Amino acid sequence: MTDRHAQALRRAAQLTGATVLWNLSVGGAAVATAVATGSLSLVGFGVNAVVDSSVSCLLVWRFRAAASGHSGRADRIERLALRAAGAAFTIIAIYLSVQGARSLLVGKHAGTSLFGIVEASAALAVLPYLAVAKYRLSRQLRSRALRADSLLTTSGVALAVVALASLVVQRVSGWSGADPAGALVIAAVLAWQGSQSLRGR
Repeated sequence: MTDRHAQALRRAAQLTGATVLWNLSVGGAAVATAVATGSLSLVGFGVNAVVDSSVSCLLVWRFRAAASGHSGRADRIERLALRAAGAAFTIIAIYLSVQGARSLLVGKHAGTSLFGIVEASAALAVLPYLAVAKYRLSRQLRSRALRADSLLTTSGVALAVVALASLVVQRVSGWSGADPAGALVIAAVLAWQGSQSLRGR
């Protein structure tokens, strides 16, 4: 193992570890806020963050195993993390599709929260950096699981955008359809990415 490769493994472990800490704190707070307000996009954003943390936990383990010379164990964890990411994409997509369609059909109105707006804005300041850094390292390390995790973080950025836009639009104009409509768009993207990850692409 070259020094550059070992450094990349350590960097990957650090980035995935940072993702776990950030997403558990912000994602947990977003879910709590969403439960209080009924915001569908904020629920999707929060659940996505928590799931992203789970995948990132596996990857911290995977890169530490690789750095310690346990390549066989690292490969097994890599495959597990890739399948977990694919399953996470799919589960979130199904949830958002069902709840988004239900909200549009029954005209369910979610409440707005200034704290939710702050949470989504904070995510937009941090998650893009983590997503890009992990994606670049995934190419260097040829890790499909890290690539999937970077895209899961990217989906968190998209969900934060949707959550922020829907909360702001609803707060300003009172139009509640932005929340479920945006969730359906994100669900379609996540479903596609889930199928790609489960196929190992």
